[in-house]
Amino acid sequence: MLLAGASAGAAEPRFSTSFESGDPVPAALAGNGLRVSLGDGPERPYAAKPRVGYSGTRALRYLADGTGGRLQLFPVDIVIGADTTLSWKVLPEIVEGNTGASTGVSLDLVLDDGRRISSLALRDNHGVPLGAAAQGHSKTLYPQQWAHKAVRLGELKGRRIKAIELELQPAAGTGAIGWLDDIAIGGQARSVATRPSDYVLTTRGTQANGTFSRGNNIPATAMPHGFNFWTPVTDAGTLGWLYRWSEQNGADNRPRLQALSLSHQPSPWMGDRQTFQVMPSSAQGRPDADRARRALPFSHDRELARAHTYRVDFDNGIRAEIAPSERAAVFRFRFPRDGDANLVFDNVDQRGGLTLDAATQTLRGYTDTRSGLSNGSARMFVFARFDQRWRDSGLIETGRPTGYVKFSADNGEVRMRIATSLMSVEQARRNLDQEIGDAGFDTVRERAQVAWDSELGRVRVEGASDDQLATIYSNLYRLFLYPNVAHENAGSAKQPDWRHADQSSWSEKNSGGDALRTATPVRAGKTYVNNGFWDTFRTTWPAYALFAPQRAGEMIDGFLQQYREGGWVARWSSPGYADLMVGTSSDVAFADAWLKGVRGFDAHQAYEAALKNATAVPPVSNVGRK
Repeated sequence: MLLAGASAGAAEPRFSTSFESGDPVPAALAGNGLRVSLGDGPERPYAAKPRVGYSGTRALRYLADGTGGRLQLFPVDIVIGADTTLSWKVLPEIVEGNTGASTGVSLDLVLDDGRRISSLALRDNHGVPLGAAAQGHSKTLYPQQWAHKAVRLGELKGRRIKAIELELQPAAGTGAIGWLDDIAIGGQARSVATRPSDYVLTTRGTQANGTFSRGNNIPATAMPHGFNFWTPVTDAGTLGWLYRWSEQNGADNRPRLQALSLSHQPSPWMGDRQTFQVMPSSAQGRPDADRARRALPFSHDRELARAHTYRVDFDNGIRAEIAPSERAAVFRFRFPRDGDANLVFDNVDQRGGLTLDAATQTLRGYTDTRSGLSNGSARMFVFARFDQRWRDSGLIETGRPTGYVKFSADNGEVRMRIATSLMSVEQARRNLDQEIGDAGFDTVRERAQVAWDSELGRVRVEGASDDQLATIYSNLYRLFLYPNVAHENAGSAKQPDWRHADQSSWSEKNSGGDALRTATPVRAGKTYVNNGFWDTFRTTWPAYALFAPQRAGEMIDGFLQQYREGGWVARWSSPGYADLMVGTSSDVAFADAWLKGVRGFDAHQAYEAALKNATAVPPVSNVGRK
């Protein structure tokens, strides 16, 4: 996937083609054992839109029989500068069941002295030499998946590029079939990132689905271990794969967002819960709440997806931005002055409520939405206010809690301050006042960035490329995104009174309540949720012990709160006791942390929980060993 937004920007390419109408096409279509042809794109990509290119509606198909060979695609005459970069997208296809048959594929450049850059020591963005053989052996190209390749040419500054070539080397005994798109030679500026959080790209890994997973990669903007996630969604009707990089693109192959959503998703396999959605609209009159019709197209080049903020510029001129706190967020919307300024509120399904109070100019609501594996999930409440008065509002009949507010577009900007609570609407309002109050959008965003820099800055790497730093800090972002606080301050900033709704249950039904407060017991203390110890006991937990031992102790105590209230530590907390996986791997995680010097939790109680796991027959299969 292209690292959109990772650099200060790129100069206009000296050469580029996406094989669309009017773009350059190859000078030759066949020769030396291989053929190319213009086409609609791959029919069965694992996690992308079928029958289109990577960025447009066309792509270049390559085919080779036997040993393959070389083909000159484009004669050019380009002087190499300090930041000149060759880049392309490639999708190898499976041939007769051979998953590696088509991965021996590479672009190459012929220089003015007759050399090819594949004969030099240049390496691509994955650290792999150019050339079909090297690319095939690298295992960096997955079949039926689009990949981004780029190589910097700056050390050849002053030389001239005379031709762009394609080289194919099929696997032994097979042919090769695949697709190329977005071939470009141009100046690619170095990153201007000055803080670790500037390297984070939350959309990394979202070219994925249940067929070809790249892991738990919800593009969440949040605080480290935050109470809430805020995420763009390309499918506002699912609790699973919320955001797909290109698979749900429109007929023009442009991505579309259907909502900006509150989320608490532990993973796409566990499913989301406690959701609430907002979507801007410039429609006149009552805006359309139909998900497909309200969806707005955009370009990933106009999307900034960071841990501490999210921003997208839609094709129709609307801009949406998010800045988070732990239990709240500020949304900033900028609308064109030639339309209306609407915010449409919705949810994944009918399990919720929505009230738009014109007298107080506030929104309140609740959500019981949850996946089948969200055992113990409690009702979540939402409260929001706005920085300008609305001039109209109403509910929209969808079978879901759906409504809208309409503002004057004359001001051009609407800001929404929103918070949540698992206890009550009043506690959501208190969370908003405590964490955001009247602070400006930029202030809230900076606070979030400082919090992320504090976590990510624990690791410093020398000599890494921009791509490598993006990988490092984006992965650390994933590490510190989970597990999540589930407690709230019922007191004040000076005298905090930490309380939480007790979600330590294996119930498959929501505990409910009324429109203002939960029916779930509210207890004293801090608690944490969202962790599958089967996956994390020898991965993230040793990392917490190494990088953040004090927080690790607090998190362990937060999971021991489950033991104190529900009698067991969850195998999979989502947020309560999901009946998934087998062994009680929290025993290992907590013991390992203690041996590594982590404190801040009751070791005797952790031992009791482990002993119970080892010796007691559980009353249901959701807890204990199985």
